[in-house]
Amino acid sequence: MSKNESILRSVVIIGAGGFGREILEILKDENKISRTWDLLGFVDENEEIHGKVINNYPVLGGLDWILENNNDELGCVCSIGACEIRKQVVKKLEKIGVNFYNAIHPSVVIKDFVEIGKGVVIQAGSIIAVNSKIGDHVHINFNCAIGHDAVLEQYCTVSPMVTINGFNHLYEGVFIGAGASFIQDVSVGSWSTIGVGASVIKNIPEKAVAVGVPAKVIKRKG
Repeated sequence: MSKNESILRSVVIIGAGGFGREILEILKDENKISRTWDLLGFVDENEEIHGKVINNYPVLGGLDWILENNNDELGCVCSIGACEIRKQVVKKLEKIGVNFYNAIHPSVVIKDFVEIGKGVVIQAGSIIAVNSKIGDHVHINFNCAIGHDAVLEQYCTVSPMVTINGFNHLYEGVFIGAGASFIQDVSVGSWSTIGVGASVIKNIPEKAVAVGVPAKVIKRKG
């Protein structure tokens, strides 16, 4: 084994769906610049795809595969899009001390004094402005702008082409639909959903669904 191979980090992707395949592409693109990842494949709870090969990488099994094979050298990235389910899976794996890695595309621009947690995914073309904070297991999709001093708490999902402005605060588990935009100094309460193309110009409470231009709450979650 060469010196470069000896420092590769073994990684599996949790979830073999569309976003899991996109994370695979991020890790492959990172490897093109500097060999970092030993890409083992996917794990997925869908037993029908266990043993199959997806985009040249195997589906190794379900979460039990990680439980059985966990060691200090193994890590994972969770691709589950649904914020609540992502949290459930992560909490289960945290109990056995699984490592979580970040998947950040090489094209992403990250300015100074940015704080980024673990298990974070940031897709190509995004920019993270100065003094912003990205919590654990946040997903930021293609071509998003995260303004200065913004806070995205853990388990948030930001869909493609979203513009988050300065001093915005997304609390835990917020889901932002594609193309949504925010004025500065507004917040979205925990586990709320902002619809596709919405324009958020005032604070949104927790467990709400808000859509439109300007965004208005149309229902509350249970």
